[in-house]
Amino acid sequence: MNKRKRALWGFIIGDAYGVPLEFMERDTFEVHDMIGYGCWDVPAGTWSDDSAMTLITIEHLIDDTSFADLKRAFCNWAFRGYWTYNDEPSFDVGLTIAELLNRWEKKGLFEEAKHDEMSNGNGALMRILPIAFFSYKRSIEERYVKDYATLTHGHIRSTLCCLHYTYVVHHLLDGLSIMESLKTANEQLLPKLKDYPEELGHFKRIFSIESLQRDDIESNGYVIHTLEAVYWSLLNSDSYFSAIFNAVHLGNDTDTIAAIAGGLAGIYYEELNIPEDWMDLIPKRQEIDILLDRFVKIIY
Repeated sequence: MNKRKRALWGFIIGDAYGVPLEFMERDTFEVHDMIGYGCWDVPAGTWSDDSAMTLITIEHLIDDTSFADLKRAFCNWAFRGYWTYNDEPSFDVGLTIAELLNRWEKKGLFEEAKHDEMSNGNGALMRILPIAFFSYKRSIEERYVKDYATLTHGHIRSTLCCLHYTYVVHHLLDGLSIMESLKTANEQLLPKLKDYPEELGHFKRIFSIESLQRDDIESNGYVIHTLEAVYWSLLNSDSYFSAIFNAVHLGNDTDTIAAIAGGLAGIYYEELNIPEDWMDLIPKRQEIDILLDRFVKIIY
């Protein structure tokens, strides 16, 4: 399996591993297997909004559809079961995205994402991996990231987090180590922060993530905290599974953090060292595999 496809499967598996443990407090559980029926009434292997919106974005990129079509597809996912695990309306939609999708559904697709300080959840970051792959080695990478991030999260902080993650993806694809990828991404983001000096303080911990201990890491849905948790989980791993294990066992937003970390770990590590039956539990496995094969063909 090539590293791009491995990363996307790593994302989906991380999501499914984290779904039943979402909202649980750190150190109140330990889970080594793919389980179901935890905080959500869904079977083992079920993936959530993270994977659904990522798969829809992949399909949009393959078919070269418009942003209006992408918005419509997101609404069809949330309200009508498009690209959900069971073809029913989504069981899990983040607050910021739910508010926007409701406006698109009721008022029209021209409605824009909110730009306020409170609109900095991780809902843009969680679906940016396909854009990171699509923009690799393209001079328009930053415009791509901004266009897709601001589709649902209008604040510049969310875009800057998506940019940093995209840089890390690109450097891992280039064969750099995890630490080298993070340091180089820091160097790339700093000039952008000169245009937004008020944002610099929010990124200081990300720029020194290697110095943070587990107790320093918050693992909620705030985009900065999510990115810190993802990078900490990856830096303290020695395999794909250990990366998603670290992410899930931070607690709270377990599915999203494990998905985003799993995407990076899938690039960096040469195998997804999980039991084969984990893959068998993933709903629509064959459909997903076909979609990922189609996507990999257009991004090389």
